[in-house]
Amino acid sequence: MSNDYEKTLVRIIEEQTQILFKNLEDQIEGAELSCVFDNVNNSRYLFHMIHSMDKYFINPYDYTYNAEDAGGTDENYSIIDEAREGYIPNDGFVIARETLAGYLAFVKQKVMAYLETLTDDKLAEKPENCPHTKLALILGQYRHTMFHCGLSEAVTFANNGEWLPYTGFKYISK
Repeated sequence: MSNDYEKTLVRIIEEQTQILFKNLEDQIEGAELSCVFDNVNNSRYLFHMIHSMDKYFINPYDYTYNAEDAGGTDENYSIIDEAREGYIPNDGFVIARETLAGYLAFVKQKVMAYLETLTDDKLAEKPENCPHTKLALILGQYRHTMFHCGLSEAVTFANNGEWLPYTGFKYISK
């Protein structure tokens, strides 16, 4: 068992990850899911974002997709670029809000449990067969997730003229 000193940075990451998930939950709760941007509906952008956290937050080289964890959604709906193999063209399928929320809850539990296993020293380690450190994977997902949160926010605002909530430091009370 590690002491608190060995987890100073990990505790900060845990807090910031809680804020990140709160912003994702707000997007899923209020986003315009059926709006299409660049031939992909917003539900697919949100699914892509959640799927990316599922796959890349811990170790993408030791990952197996389980459609059951994602409410039965075909993994290829996470592919949002028509140039990529497996891309499903816009077929009108909108991933249900409840499915997105359930998948996010699964990923949140998985990520938070993973963070509990880390110490500050482990952040500099590379997961098995992975060229990136654990910290780089985490930061990469922060960047990717907030990009897609912003995209969802913009698509929603363009379609209904309303901004969804944004959560910052105030979410974590000291």
